[in-house]
Formats: sequence, structure tokens, C-alpha cells
Amino acid sequence: MTLRTAARVLALALLYAAMVGSLHPVDLAVGAVLAVGVMRLFPMAGLSPALDARERWRRLMHLPRFGGALVVLVVKSCVQVLRVSFGRSGREDRSGVVDVPMGERTARGVQLSSWVMSLAPGTVLLELDWERRVMRMHALDASDPEGLRRQQDDFYQRYQRAVFP
Repeated sequence: MTLRTAARVLALALLYAAMVGSLHPVDLAVGAVLAVGVMRLFPMAGLSPALDARERWRRLMHLPRFGGALVVLVVKSCVQVLRVSFGRSGREDRSGVVDVPMGERTARGVQLSSWVMSLAPGTVLLELDWERRVMRMHALDASDPEGLRRQQDDFYQRYQRAVFP
């Protein structure tokens, strides 16, 4: 196992531990086993282009901005889900499926956009249609599909593109 692979397993195991809310050694071991399984099932080969040192540093410099924007997106989404859960959203069922164009995203960019979509409460990725180049997502509030598409594209253009094009 290379150092890079070990770092990825550790990162995924810690993410699992954070999700279950425990750093117990058994939970860390389960997280590591799941991480290895996920990495075997969904290899990243071919999705990570070789970058020169300057490009790596440029992307690294934009990473905190991306992380901050992701936190803001998740918090806003949590508030929206709470409003719907407690009946304060104003309307009845507005959920639905929205097709979001992949646009100029690379395969890794599509993968990360899909992850961001599913990480934010209230939206979840349903499928990737590579022929039509759209990401199908289910949204808790799909009353404005164009607004959701703009929101996804805006997040990509402003925060994600500089780090994960």
C-alpha cells in the first residue's frame, strides 16, 4: 500500500468516524474496511491528471474557500430541511427531480459536484447520464428548477472549479 493510498484510507475512515460520531477503534477499523471496499469498487484511475507543482499550489490555495462555501451550503440546506420538516416552508410538497447539466466539468469535477449535491441536505444525486451530460438530482424544493440549476452552476463556477474543475 502506497503512502497516498494509506492517506486516502485514513481520510475516508475518519470521515466514517465523523459520520457515526465515534473514534472508537472498532468504528475506525470498520471505516478503514469500508474505505478499502469503496476504493476497490470505485477506482479513481484516470480521473486525476498529472499536475505540475504550480497548479497543485494554485488549487491548494483555493481549497479553504471551497471548504468554507461547502460549510455555508450545508448549513443553508439544513435550515431549509428544518423549515420543511416543521411545516414552516409555506407550501405543501414541492419535491421533484431536476436535471443539472454537467457543463464543462471534468469526470472528477462531475464526481465532486455529485458528492456536494448529496452532501447538502435536501438534495441527492439520482443518476449521471453521460450521454446527455446531465446529473439527475432529487430536490426537496424543486419549485424553481432553473434556480436549482443556477445554484449548482454558481457553486461550481465560484468555488469548485478552481480546485476540482
